[in-house]
Amino acid sequence: MNFTCDVMHPKVKTFPLIDPDGSLAWLGSSCAFILAANWWLQGVRGMDRKEWLFRFSLEALAAVILVGGMLHDGASPFAAWLVGLIVAHSLNFSFNGQFWVCARYCRFYRRPPAVVAAWRDRCFAEIAALPWLDEAVCIGSQARGGNMPTPRSDIDLRVFFAGGFVNWLRVNGLLLRLRATAFVGGIPLDLYAYERPDALGRFDLCEPVAIIVDRRGRLAGLLGRRGYRAFP
Repeated sequence: MNFTCDVMHPKVKTFPLIDPDGSLAWLGSSCAFILAANWWLQGVRGMDRKEWLFRFSLEALAAVILVGGMLHDGASPFAAWLVGLIVAHSLNFSFNGQFWVCARYCRFYRRPPAVVAAWRDRCFAEIAALPWLDEAVCIGSQARGGNMPTPRSDIDLRVFFAGGFVNWLRVNGLLLRLRATAFVGGIPLDLYAYERPDALGRFDLCEPVAIIVDRRGRLAGLLGRRGYRAFP
């Protein structure tokens, strides 16, 4: 994804996979299209396998429960599955997705930088205090600390899985809780969990990085040449 930033106007989003020649550039400023595309895909391209498996399982469980309830009430199987899948997908997008990150591309979106910065600081302090979470980083403008630079800036947060089934559940439970809290609070939280620290290579080397927690010392070693700061 490539973005052009403006304080007063919505961001413009490009879609290189479906528009390599730029002929559909108008889609990058279409709020409806951006929300619809992100509702459909829900950020799966940015997910590692462990996170994707949890999200798929959670959505499938929600769909089965909804469909079962509608079938019990006499709905036809086709209608029950159609409505159940759409509702389950929408719930996952809202409470375990990044609605407000997508909404930043819409003209109606505004969020006071101080409000989001205060939420960020509380969130990062909570993450650093979790004894079972070994690694977490902040990427981008938020890594500098202080208030966010614009009313459209988001929080790019990445946490990392350790081994074991219990840790898999804990990390995915953390993602679900933070995303749901951010959704209710109107906070643009761009949050993913990676399986290995070298996944940070997906980011532009010019992006600032702040280490929130690094109990193994792997992040400091990996980011040594790139440069980083400790948060806060």
